[in-house]
Amino acid sequence: MKTIKYIPIISLFALFTSCNDNPNSDGHSHDVAGEQVQAHDDHAHEAVTISYTLFADGYELFVEFPALVAGGRSEFAAHFTQLSNYKPVAEGIVTVSIIKDTKGIRNRVESPSSPGIFRPAIQPKESGTYKMLFELNSPSGNATFEIPDVRVYANEDEAAHAIQPEGDSEAVTFLKEQAWKAQFATQEVTPQPHYSVIRTSGKVKNQPQAETTVNAQAEGTVNLMTILGETVKKGELLAVISGAGIENNLSRRLQESKIAFEKSKADHNRLMPLADEQVVSQKDFLEVRARYRQDSLQFHQMASLVSQNGIRVTAPSNGYISEVKVGNGNFVQSGSPLFSLVNESRILIETYVNQSDFQQVSKIFDAHFSVSGKENPVTLKEIQGQIESKNAFINEGNTRIPVTFSGRNNGQFMPGMFLEAFLKTGAKEETLVIPLSAVIEEQGNYFVFVQTGGESFVKREIELANYDGIHAEIKKGLKPGERIVTRGAYQIKLASMAGELPLHGHTH
Repeated sequence: MKTIKYIPIISLFALFTSCNDNPNSDGHSHDVAGEQVQAHDDHAHEAVTISYTLFADGYELFVEFPALVAGGRSEFAAHFTQLSNYKPVAEGIVTVSIIKDTKGIRNRVESPSSPGIFRPAIQPKESGTYKMLFELNSPSGNATFEIPDVRVYANEDEAAHAIQPEGDSEAVTFLKEQAWKAQFATQEVTPQPHYSVIRTSGKVKNQPQAETTVNAQAEGTVNLMTILGETVKKGELLAVISGAGIENNLSRRLQESKIAFEKSKADHNRLMPLADEQVVSQKDFLEVRARYRQDSLQFHQMASLVSQNGIRVTAPSNGYISEVKVGNGNFVQSGSPLFSLVNESRILIETYVNQSDFQQVSKIFDAHFSVSGKENPVTLKEIQGQIESKNAFINEGNTRIPVTFSGRNNGQFMPGMFLEAFLKTGAKEETLVIPLSAVIEEQGNYFVFVQTGGESFVKREIELANYDGIHAEIKKGLKPGERIVTRGAYQIKLASMAGELPLHGHTH
């Protein structure tokens, strides 16, 4: 298997007239992820197909082509993928060149033959070692890919004998066209900063200031218009208070308020032009204006609360009814509590740490929370949260150390809900960290799919040192520079179990 030192992943895979693809993500300029060759023992004179996978400037190139022979025409099947969404490059211009010393040959195609697949061709004149370049110019961006040493053979016999077939019997094939249609991505394994994590449980609670008591504004009989647990909006009707004598009392109060409002309004309108002409002092006019505004506010507030049936009780804010303190039809005094209203916009998340981790409590600076049934954990930053308390103490009623967070409810939390909490503490040295989405668990063991070249993936067992709900720290099983599947691992697993994938390659 040919290896180029500064290239992250290399593989050789031999094909004849079929084509392999290789899904990857997160590339570096001029990196080669794979060269693959394979030949059939009983067809030594058939053309050998070579494949490479390269990464540059946010794109992936997986290319297949017959081994280059002097005087022979080789057509390339160049698969281009945009790594940001792992979808095929649907339009653009691709140029392929082979260069030796100061001379070279190039060919350009103006569009793909099918989405993501471009088919330039080269007919070299002389044998030798060349540098090969692929240049992509597309509306989404440009990229250049380089293969530094590509051999042009004197004839097909020389190519067949020079290239030794290699393969991996344990490799799973996942075609490029399959990856493009799926939610798929790969990532290079690199050392990254990480943090120690305390994994524990948490419970969602209401913040104390989030609960409001709604009181009766007059005495009378309560007619409830809402029920326990109902979600209400600010200003929504909760109840009506009515009773013997209340109608007359309300009518009198409303009439008095209306008379006061109309009088102050008339005084204000009469004095306004006089104040402009300075016939009335500015001080006297401002006093009349203040009285008018106050009478107007009182009258309109009372008018909005009074109905034909009595006093309207409305919600002071958005929230839900957490407690109904009276029964329907009960008689209440003015000021009696009627409801408890909880505003869900702010929440508390209460977690507890074991005594054995008490030295780490003061170092806690961030957290993630995993909600049952949700694929991705919620970060403290997402809910604009903060640490409310993390004092290392215990008491007789609780032998674990409380750590409390506050934040905005993003709609995924409900008071009383239990969560899995990941509390981040001290920083670690750079270590191998991968997305937790890449990890497959089977009977207590952990695996990832490692890309070994082209469209080939190998299932490998790993050991986790720790994880924070989003990333996993690798203790054993991976090395820097390897590429793993970060999205779509289960699809590869299911496809391999179904036995529906071809052993090697596919035809375009």
